[in-house]
Formats: sequence, structure tokens, C-alpha cells
Amino acid sequence: MESEQSLPRMQMKQTRVDSFNPSGSIHVIRRSHITERTSPMGLLPCLRRGSERWWLPQTERSTEAISHLLLMDRRNSSGNNPSLDGATRDRVCRALQSDPSYFVYAALTYTGSGPVELDELATWHAHNITEQLASGDAYLGAPKITTNIEKRWRKLTDHFRTIPTSRWMEDAHLWLEVTGPQVSNTWREQWPTVRSDPNTLTATTPNNNHSVLQEFARSVQHQKFLESAFDFRLRGEKLAAIKQLAYGLSHEINNPLANISTRAEQLQRGESDPNRSATLQRIIDQVYRAHEMIADLMFYANPPELERQACLPRDLLAEVTETFKEESERQGIQLQISNDNSDTFHPEREIRADATMLKEAIRVLIRNAIDAIGCQGTIVLSLQFDLECITITVADSGPGLSEQARKHAFDPYFSGREAGRGMGLGLCRAYRIAQLHEGDISLASGPSGCVATLTLPAKLTV
Repeated sequence: MESEQSLPRMQMKQTRVDSFNPSGSIHVIRRSHITERTSPMGLLPCLRRGSERWWLPQTERSTEAISHLLLMDRRNSSGNNPSLDGATRDRVCRALQSDPSYFVYAALTYTGSGPVELDELATWHAHNITEQLASGDAYLGAPKITTNIEKRWRKLTDHFRTIPTSRWMEDAHLWLEVTGPQVSNTWREQWPTVRSDPNTLTATTPNNNHSVLQEFARSVQHQKFLESAFDFRLRGEKLAAIKQLAYGLSHEINNPLANISTRAEQLQRGESDPNRSATLQRIIDQVYRAHEMIADLMFYANPPELERQACLPRDLLAEVTETFKEESERQGIQLQISNDNSDTFHPEREIRADATMLKEAIRVLIRNAIDAIGCQGTIVLSLQFDLECITITVADSGPGLSEQARKHAFDPYFSGREAGRGMGLGLCRAYRIAQLHEGDISLASGPSGCVATLTLPAKLTV
């Protein structure tokens, strides 16, 4: 997993843009680029709609602005809703302009109707933030901020640099969906339009004209972000569909399978004919195979929590390899672990991981290699450590993979099948295990056969 990084400080730039609004009038806005460090420090109070909750990051910029408002509120505690001085209002406006998550939070907590000017939003926010923070359930059920969440926040920050503040609310749902459910179109249609006061903005920074190339580059960057957001949404929806399918299969199919296997085992115990007994055994085996497929799908959709412990990757490789020794010898397959003498081998280096899950992932990769070879071939396992990652590779001399099969190998919806190579749900399970360890699995065609690479982050090293 990548280490947490702060966003670089950027020079404030604003561009005058004539924007057409639905009423037919033209108003002047300015493109505001994020200027402050926006690495998350925590979470802003939750946003609620019915039973659903969403969370936005609290950055250094928003923390500074909110702290100032809290101190001001304490000094003015004797009055009811005192007026906001110009300097404080300008401070909040600048914070909102430079921090998109803070901007979105202020806009979505605003209770007024219709379009709102930025300075009006800043004033309303200043008078209500204390109550929002003091709410008893402001942080109830707050999610854990993972590296993946921070990574998505950074991508959103980069994306919002490329668009004017007048369009921030159009993409505001992307911020909410990082830590919460998908935002309904009905709610989005109720969100306020936030407009910036041209005079206020002109006073903060000079107007700079951007070159056509720079505008084009930002347009390309914006397009790439939208494609990435679409892919992420698609993966999330596919995972939700798999989860629903898995629960349905588990309930509707496992019970009949259990009845079939029980009856087949009863018939087999009283069967004296070897051929009929073998037929019943095949029925039992296929039932267990179907059950394992459903279990793999359940695991992919809703995996259990990791049980981390110190373990030696070398020992995991040796233990899993030993379980395939008899089968590989019977099929004439040489199964060996490469004893690399280079500086990257480190056979005694431990990692903190779920040993059971990692062994299962390695077992899947070896099983896939054996099924691909069939008879007479070679499988070589290797282990390497470097500054960034731990790498376990399983190389086989099988028929290799086509580009289509390699691309969809970890997709449970893909039913393609290479000649001699089983591409079942096992690889999906292995891929999920790698993801749970913040790692990855990739497949590539080697000089002959296929090379499967399991990569784990170096931070797992003890």
C-alpha cells in the first residue's frame, strides 16, 4: 500500500468564465484551483438523509477555518446569531474555494432554498457549524479511514482542480460515495447551486488567462477522471450484484445439494457393485464441487476479516507445495521452489498476514498451473523481497493464456475457458485474498506457459 502523501502546495489561480445559467442570464464566475494542502486529518460531521449516512474528509484547511469559527462563536456566546465580520467571512469563503470537500459539506448542510451566493453560504455555515459538531450523532458509526479511501479522496481533489467552483456541486456525489451509498438523483436535484460573487473573487487574486493547451490538458485530465470514476462505480455495482447472487445461491441451491449428497452417500454405503459405487462417488464429488463454487462466490462478495500473524512466506510456499507432491508426481509434473541466492530472496524474513488465506491463494495458483499442464511439465515457485513489495510467482509450462483470458481471469462473470486451463472462481478467490492484503495478482504469458504473480506490500514485513 502506498504511504500517505500530502498534496503539494499550489499557486492560487483564477480565470474569468462567462457561464450561462438556466434562466438565460449570464453571470460571471471564476475558476478556483485548490491552493492549500488538503491531506485528510479526519472526518467532518456526517451528512444524513433518512437512515443513510455519508462522510467527507476534514482537511487542514477546513480545520483551520472551523477552529476560527469556534473561537469566534465562543467570544460571541452572549449574543444570538451575531453578524459575521467581513474578515471572517472572507476567510471562510477562501477555505471553501480551496477545499472541495469542505465546499460540498457546507452546501449540503445549507437549509435554504434556491441558488446561494458563496458569501451567504459562508455566513450560514459560520452560524451553524458549532451545532453540527456538537450533535450527539455527528460521528456515530464513522468509518475507518483506509489508505484506499485516502487515495480516492486525493484523486477527487485532483479532479476538482480541473473544474470551476460553479460546477463542483455537479460532481459532489462522487465525494459522498467514497464512504457511503450511491446518492439518489432525487436528492441531487434538491442540492443548492452555489454562485461566487465576482467582486469578492476579484479582490483575492488577479485574473490570469490560461493557454488553449492548458485548457485542453485539463479537459483530458477531467475525461480520464470520469472514466476512472465510471470503472470504479461499475466494479462496485458488479460486486453488489455478485453478493446478492451469492446469497441467493447459498440459500436456494446449497440445501438441494446437501440432500443429493446425503442420499448418494447412503446409496453408496449399501452398494456392492463397484461401477455403481464409482458413479455415486462422482455424484458426490460434483456436489462438493458445486458447493465449493458457491463458497468461492460468497468469499469473493463478502470475505471474512483477516487474522494477521507473523509467518514466513518461504514456509507457506513449502507447506502448500507439499500438498501437491503426490498429485504432481503422478502426472509427471516437476513442482519446485526456486532457491534464489540473490539479495532479494531473504528466506528468513517474516511478514504479518493471514497465513491461512495466503496459503489458499498460493494453492489456487498451483492448482491452476497443474490443470493447465495436465501431464508432463514443470512448475517453478519463487519468492522475492524488495523495498516496495513481496513477490511470489508461480510459472508453469502449460499452454499459456490468450489476451482475452488474461484480461478476464479474475472476473467471476467471465465463462471463457482456454484449452487445458481451468479458469474457475478459484482465481477470483485468490485475487480477493490479495486485495484484502492490499496486494495484487497478475497473469502473464511467459516464454512457455503462464506466470502468475502475487504481489504484497512491503509494509507487511515484520
